[in-house]
Amino acid sequence: MAYTGNTYGDASADIYDELYDEFAPSAGQIDRLKELAGTGPAVEIGSGTGRITISLAQAGVTITAVDASKEMTSHLAKKIGDLPVTPVTADAAKYVSPAPVGLVFAVFNTFFLLAAEPTQRAFLHNAARSLTPDGTLVLETFAPRPGPQRLPDGPHPGVFPEDGTLVLKRQFADGVHLFAAERHADTQEFHYREVILVDGSPVRVLPGKMRYWMPEDIDNLVQDAGLVLKDRYADWTGTPYDCAHSPKHVSAYGLA
Repeated sequence: MAYTGNTYGDASADIYDELYDEFAPSAGQIDRLKELAGTGPAVEIGSGTGRITISLAQAGVTITAVDASKEMTSHLAKKIGDLPVTPVTADAAKYVSPAPVGLVFAVFNTFFLLAAEPTQRAFLHNAARSLTPDGTLVLETFAPRPGPQRLPDGPHPGVFPEDGTLVLKRQFADGVHLFAAERHADTQEFHYREVILVDGSPVRVLPGKMRYWMPEDIDNLVQDAGLVLKDRYADWTGTPYDCAHSPKHVSAYGLA
């Protein structure tokens, strides 16, 4: 299957909220993003159906919600009511905010999901162009250490395997949500399929692809875009990041 930036979103938009209904943003995550946004607007890249965008808008932040999937953006638009949210369907590699913003953020592995180094580099350059002089870019990704341990992504995570694996993500009363994954170490790519089996319904296969990096390698990419690391934590509550053991990182970058 040819994979593009909107492949997963278009395939999953109609059932995404059902699959991830238990994956609510933490209070710490919303508080931290609100603090970084300050009094100005923010841009979320990879907003999906609004898991973070809606909670942050409810906290009073004006947000432009950018996603490559028209289907995801359409679902978000139906949910926002009078919240200060502007849904935009756009490629992250090409999107630049019309006016400078205090915060651009890409969470829940969105940076990896851009899936190709040129796309990731273009996004970083455009994020830098979108920021106010004292603005912040926030990236949240897992730390790609392969093994049988579950990823630090919500209550029903997948696995980042040594080679390939198949695991159960979630069990429903009438079906299961499976996660089939394979790691390609030579290209630093992570290919996966979420397989939804529900009694009496057609099989659903949701394809995903990531181009992964260790946090220090992301720092090098960011530096090439004119940004520098401001701080890095292991979670949204400020736990210190341990480069040998922390399963994920939340990193904030500012203009150099």
